[in-house]
Amino acid sequence: MATLADIEQATGVTVFDYLARDAEVPVITVAACQGDVSVRRVEQTAATTPLPKTGVPVVRGEAGGNTHSLHGAGVFFTPSGGSGGELVLGILTVPDGCEAILAHPEHGFLAIAPGTFEVGRQREFAGEWRLVAD
Repeated sequence: MATLADIEQATGVTVFDYLARDAEVPVITVAACQGDVSVRRVEQTAATTPLPKTGVPVVRGEAGGNTHSLHGAGVFFTPSGGSGGELVLGILTVPDGCEAILAHPEHGFLAIAPGTFEVGRQREFAGEWRLVAD
């Protein structure tokens, strides 16, 4: 299993100093959340847009920092382009033999196992429905 230090080196994303660099990065196979981003396995048409080598931001930080980004060689991500409502950010497909990484400087990393996943925003009810702010 990869550690935070391993994935920092592989992605170029630096996490905050208070996170233990020797901690193992969890691998999700069904669903998980990282701050205001959710990832859940779906039975849907696979994504077809290759993920750039530099990764792709999926949710930018409120003040311009701490962006959630996806990384991974041989991985595909098709942004929703507004379809599916404001909660759906896009479809991620991780082929067999590959792994995607959801990165965030404050939260660290989540590794995503092979499969097709919907990447989205979380919302919360605080007298009214609103997007979770991270």
